[in-house]
Amino acid sequence: SDFPNQINNSLGFPGIFRGTLDVFARTITDEMAIAAAEAIAATAEEKGLHEEYIVPTMMEWEVFINEAVAVAKKAIEQGVARRVLSKDELRAQAERMIRYARQETEILMREGHVKPPPAV
Repeated sequence: SDFPNQINNSLGFPGIFRGTLDVFARTITDEMAIAAAEAIAATAEEKGLHEEYIVPTMMEWEVFINEAVAVAKKAIEQGVARRVLSKDELRAQAERMIRYARQETEILMREGHVKPPPAV
């Protein structure tokens, strides 16, 4: 996001999709989206809330891991997951995939194929 406390799809969708894909969920339910929103809020609370910080930035990539785990757990709970993993397995899977994607993005930025995100 370009401004403090701005939320757009770059904050929600990576974690929602990662969690959905990790358990091969048949659909994305409203409850899964709410679980993602709650994970975003919890991540911000862990960092310490103040006027200029009520939501994490997209550079704080642990938010995507937290979202993915919450979304996947909710999919399992609701019976829409085709793959059941423990919380630890979900976290390891999400972290591995997100770390890989970030490393690939860093290479693309370093080589000039992708512009870096704007500084906040």
